[in-house]
Amino acid sequence: MIHWRDAMAGRGLHHVTLISSDAERSWRFYACLLGLRLVKRTVSHQDPGTFHLCLGDETGRPGTLFTLFPWQRVQRGRRGACEAWQTSFRIPSGSLDWWTRRLGAANVRHQAGRTAFGESCLTFDDPDGAMLVLVEAALPAQPTAWHHPEVPASYTLQGLHDLVLKVREADPLGELFRDVLGFSEIGRSGKLVRFAAHDGPGGTITLDESSRLARGQLGAGSIHHAAFRARDAADQDVLVQALHDRYGIVATEPKDRIYYRSVNFRSTCGILLEIATDGPGFEVDESFETLGTSLRLPPNLEARRGELQRLLPSLPTSGI
Repeated sequence: MIHWRDAMAGRGLHHVTLISSDAERSWRFYACLLGLRLVKRTVSHQDPGTFHLCLGDETGRPGTLFTLFPWQRVQRGRRGACEAWQTSFRIPSGSLDWWTRRLGAANVRHQAGRTAFGESCLTFDDPDGAMLVLVEAALPAQPTAWHHPEVPASYTLQGLHDLVLKVREADPLGELFRDVLGFSEIGRSGKLVRFAAHDGPGGTITLDESSRLARGQLGAGSIHHAAFRARDAADQDVLVQALHDRYGIVATEPKDRIYYRSVNFRSTCGILLEIATDGPGFEVDESFETLGTSLRLPPNLEARRGELQRLLPSLPTSGI
């Protein structure tokens, strides 16, 4: 396993995208309560009447990104097999008690305990029922140039820790993670199989084998897709070719998402996955200081700005 301080290797999780039912409520939960920084407010390329809200560390680095599609009035999803199931975030060692008090003060039901792999954790749901976990990481808090007004730097979320995918069989998808996406198996616990690409943010994936569980139904609280990292466009092309050559998987044509280049594909069990490049990043159209404070649109949608601003729900202008 590669140590993230040495390279990060352009591997691991790039981002996780969740469906929510209310933009402002989700913003208040993830940005105001959990302390993630809103680094970009833009729109879905497929559905421009829907926000795409991107949250993460101070600049939204790959491995820290958690993004939202707030589909207004969507029904709550139903959890099941063949979907991404649960998102974990890293918190600094020794900060679990602080987060227990903070969630309790916000009337968020939570449960302290340990993961199946022995890590101290705090489990809870977001307002739409998305399953979340805060996991104490062995590494200390990282220095940051941006500070949340209520979450001290010593307790700040340190990026994604793990993503659990519920599958009928772990081996086929596990092979794809190993052969193509740069992961190695690092542990098993019951029907859980854990893989890691490195020990930094976004470095871990867990497969949960549930052969009898019915398929889930996409909706509020469901993970829409998970994206994996590629160093650049050339590296992405190599990964796409490997998917085709080794598994017969045909990915979409590359799409310029302004902040990264994207391709999508369905895994061997039907889960929607993405490969996204590390760059160019979120500072291509906003300064560090103003990240996430104004609506940014792709060039092909700029002429519709007035129309889209009327369609989109209101959202505070703060870039928290």
